[in-house]
Amino acid sequence: MKLLALVRMTLRELAAKATIIILAAISTIVLLGLALAVSTSVTQEGTILQLFGQQATPPMPQEELVTAIRSMQAGLAGGLFTGIILFGIFATAGVVPDALEKGTVDLYLSKPIARWELLLGKYLGAVVAIFANVIYFVLGAWVIFGLKCHLWDARILLSAVTITFMFACLYAVVTFLAVVTRNTPISIILVYLYLFIIGSVLQNREGSLYLISENTAFRAVVDGIYYLLPQLSAMRDNGARQLMAQEMDWRPFVQSFLSSALFFFGGAVVLKRRDF
Repeated sequence: MKLLALVRMTLRELAAKATIIILAAISTIVLLGLALAVSTSVTQEGTILQLFGQQATPPMPQEELVTAIRSMQAGLAGGLFTGIILFGIFATAGVVPDALEKGTVDLYLSKPIARWELLLGKYLGAVVAIFANVIYFVLGAWVIFGLKCHLWDARILLSAVTITFMFACLYAVVTFLAVVTRNTPISIILVYLYLFIIGSVLQNREGSLYLISENTAFRAVVDGIYYLLPQLSAMRDNGARQLMAQEMDWRPFVQSFLSSALFFFGGAVVLKRRDF
């Protein structure tokens, strides 16, 4: 019950800041654009996929049309993932630092609640807020593709879980940084630095960092850092494969789950030992 209360409190805090509402508004605008853009037209030669009333594909049999729409959905999910990562992190990065401010944290710690429970409640509250936005967008896209393209594919609904899981893995890193620094801007900068620079360099380490040295120990350290962090690129690629009804590699998801658990545990340990 204490954990649920913390989650509800976190959701109210985010709603009061209007950041989550802004995310929902952006999702609504994109959905309205999608509803206006996509449609299909049946001809004697096959079905045509249309964008803003203009023919976008030649007449296709149903199997090819399904593949084309799934490809469009995969692109849409990729855009949603990017938007959620960029705006979602910005919107929720202050949850933990705000809770650790002098006065606020004293109030929390005066209650019969463990520090790890406080951290978990804040973490889950942020993840639930993002999930609500993701499921709103995905449900809207599912209905639009169903009504206008006559494809009711449950895979796009499953993508809501996949995208939220990817965010949750990254947000564990944000939570750890927030506990260590107790500073929202620094946490955001460090996470964006990982997303745009460090993650890409590590992902392509064979053509970059490996060139620095052929030393086995050095390369082992580089590999260790790569596997210590959530594998967002690999999970995103597999998310697209999920929507395309292709076989997925679940190893990046397992590795990222273990990584996020480690970061959250590290944040809980730091919080437990910190004096306020």
